[in-house]
Amino acid sequence: MKVNIINEADYYRIVYGGWLGKNIGGTLGAPVEGAKELLSLTYYPELPDGPLENDDLDLQLVWLHALEQYGPGLTARELGQEWLDHIFFPFDEYGVALTNLRRGLLPPLSGVFNNPFNDCMGSPIRSEIWAMVSPGLPEQAARYAYEDAIVDHAGGEGVYGEMFFAAIESAIFVEQDRDRLIAIGMRCIPTESRTYRALADLLRWHQEGKDWIEARALILEHHGHHNFTDAPQNIAFTILGWLYGSDFEDCILKAVNCGYDTDCTAATLAAILGMLLGPEGLPDKWVRPVGDRVVVSPPINGFDAPRDLDELTRRTIWIGKQVLAHCDAGVVISADQPSRWEERELDIAGLESLWSRSATSARYLLPQGTQRQPLLELLVEYGEQGPAIGAGQEQTLRLTLVNRSRTTLTGELALELPENWQGPDARTVTLQPDERLSWAQSIRASETMRGDSDLVLRWTRRHDGAIWSVETVTLRLLAASAWTVWGPGEGDGDGVRAFVAGNRIDWERIAGTEADGVYRARTTLDVPSERCVRLIAAANSPVRLTLEGETLFDCRTVPEFMPAYHRAPEGQRAERVLRAGRYNLEVEVERSGQPLATYVLPVAPAETTMPGPHYYYTDIVFGAAR
Repeated sequence: MKVNIINEADYYRIVYGGWLGKNIGGTLGAPVEGAKELLSLTYYPELPDGPLENDDLDLQLVWLHALEQYGPGLTARELGQEWLDHIFFPFDEYGVALTNLRRGLLPPLSGVFNNPFNDCMGSPIRSEIWAMVSPGLPEQAARYAYEDAIVDHAGGEGVYGEMFFAAIESAIFVEQDRDRLIAIGMRCIPTESRTYRALADLLRWHQEGKDWIEARALILEHHGHHNFTDAPQNIAFTILGWLYGSDFEDCILKAVNCGYDTDCTAATLAAILGMLLGPEGLPDKWVRPVGDRVVVSPPINGFDAPRDLDELTRRTIWIGKQVLAHCDAGVVISADQPSRWEERELDIAGLESLWSRSATSARYLLPQGTQRQPLLELLVEYGEQGPAIGAGQEQTLRLTLVNRSRTTLTGELALELPENWQGPDARTVTLQPDERLSWAQSIRASETMRGDSDLVLRWTRRHDGAIWSVETVTLRLLAASAWTVWGPGEGDGDGVRAFVAGNRIDWERIAGTEADGVYRARTTLDVPSERCVRLIAAANSPVRLTLEGETLFDCRTVPEFMPAYHRAPEGQRAERVLRAGRYNLEVEVERSGQPLATYVLPVAPAETTMPGPHYYYTDIVFGAAR
C-alpha cells in the first residue's frame, strides 16, 4: 500500500484555520439570521467581545465528545444518544428529532418521522468535524456526515448538504483548487437531489457571466423556499460567495449578504476558506474581535468542551489519528516529514449505497455492536405510515434478513408482541452465505392500547437442533392518535374516525375529498399532571383552535407555514396552565385552492427549569374523541 503523509504542523494549521473561520463566519452572520432581503453588510453587525455562541459550532463540540466516547466506529445510534444526553435545542428539526429519540425511535426513523424540516440546514452546518478527522478522505468524511445527518434529517436534503460540505473540506488537505473541490463535493451527492441541481445551476450561471446579484435572484427563482433554513438555496448561497468573492472578506460578505440562513452560509464558507488559507492567511480585522475563545450555548452541556481553539484543534487531531488507523487508509501524520500525497480516484460506490437506503427502515447488525463483519443484517421497513400504530389498527412490517457470514445459518425468527396483540408465528430460517430472505409481517394492536409499545424480535440460532444463542432486537411503535374529521358541509354528523401517525392531520385523505371549504377535527388531550402548555396549530390556511369550547385562537390570516416548537406564528399558538385531566380539543381550517397542512403540537413554554425551552411534551397524549 502506498503511504501518503500529512505533516503534523500542516494538519494543525488547516484544522485551526477551519475552526477560526467557523467562529468568524458564525459571528458575522448570526445577528442577521433569517433576513430574506439582499443585505449590505461590510463588517460584523455587532462587534463582539469574543465569538458569538452558535449551534454551527456547538453541535460539532458534541460530536468531538462522541468520537472521544465511542471511537472512530461510531454510528448514527451513538450520535442519537449524544443528542439525548447533551443537546437541548428546540429548533425545528432538532426539536423533532429529539422528541423522536426520547420516544425511543432510532436513526434514521428519528430523522424522518413526523419531521417537516429534514430538508433544512441543521446538518450541513456541522460538516467540518468529519472532514478534519478524515483528512484527505472525502468518502470517509461523507460517510460520517451521512451517519450524523440521518439523526435529524433522514430522507431529506439536509443529508446531502452535509455530505457535500464534508467531502469538500476533507479534500482540502490534498487539493486547493476551488473548482476541483466543488466537483469532489458534488460527486458525493446524488445528481437528482435538489442540492445538486441548485449547485449545477449556480455553476452554469456563473460560467454564463451572471453577476452575483443576478445569480442570487435566479437561485431564489428556481430553488427558493419560504423557510429561510431550507438547505438547497443556502448551500447555493455559500458556494456563490466562494465563486464570486475576490478574497476572504469579499467571499464571506457576498455569502452573508444573500440573506436567509446567514450564520450558516457565512460560517461554513469562512471555515472552508480558513482551512485553505490557514490562520495566518485570515485578515486581522476579522480575527481580532473573535480571538481564540470557544463559546458554548447553555443548552449544550454535560461534558468538558474545549476552552479555546488550540485545545479544540489538538483534540480534533488526536481523534483524526485514530480515524486514520481505524480506516487503514495508508495516511500517516508525521512530525518531521513534509506532506506528500499521491493522486487517488474517488470511490463513491459506498456512498451510492447510502443514498439508496430507505429512511423509513431500521437497520441492525447482529450480534448488536458489530461494525465490520456481522453474522446477520436485519432490515425492518415500516412503510409510509412509519413506526406508529393505533388501537385496534393493523400494521405491516417488512423484514429482510441477510446472511453476512461465511457459513450457513439456521434458526428461528419470532416476533414477541404486547398482551392482546395479534401477529405472525415464529418462522424457521436457513440462509446460505450472502442469501437474503424478505417477507411481510402483519400485526394488529389491541383495542385497549394506550401509549407507545415495544415489540421484541428474537433470533434463535440452532446447531444440531439445539439452541446455540439468542439475539433480541426491540422495535418501538408509537401510539397513533385518534381523531374524528369532518369535511366541508358535513355539519355535526358522525364524521370519519382515523388515526394520525404523528402531529400532521392529513385532512383530504381522511375526509376523502379535495373540495375547498371548512374542515374540522376533534380529539381529546390527556394531560397527566399540571403544567403550562403551549398549544400550536401551525397551518397554511386560516385556523381556529378550541379547548373545552374556549377559542384559544382564531387566525384568519395565513402567515408563513412554520410547525416549529419555538417559532410557530404568534397567531397560531396559545399558552394555558392545564390541570391533570382529559380535554376536548377541536381544530378548524379553511381550504382555498391548495392542499392543507396542519400540525397540532403540545410543547413546553419558554421558561422551564430543565432541560431547555419549548421541548415537546411526550407524555401528553392525543386520545379518542368523546
